[in-house]
Amino acid sequence: MINATNQQKRGKWKALIEEQKHSGLSQSEFCKKHNLSPSTFNYYLDIFHGKQQPTKSPATFASVSISKPSNAHEIRLTLPNGFQCTFPTELELSRIKELLGLLLSC
Repeated sequence: MINATNQQKRGKWKALIEEQKHSGLSQSEFCKKHNLSPSTFNYYLDIFHGKQQPTKSPATFASVSISKPSNAHEIRLTLPNGFQCTFPTELELSRIKELLGLLLSC
């Protein structure tokens, strides 16, 4: 559900996108003239053209199985975005889960 503040913001961006469309200026020129972020302009352009959802979906974990070789000293996780975390094998799995939750909330 979209609250009143988000509705106002979307209304503002919809008007700006319409203004750019009729201005004869390129998106880049329009953004410079109105001191707008081109990436934010494109974000809302995609929303209004149905290419993007206006809200982020919560992060989800894929199911994994962990086996611990007897000679392992660390657990290394690589996330899809390339971020890597290394944890000592002595760390409880519940603590690793807690730390990953905190990292993903940033």
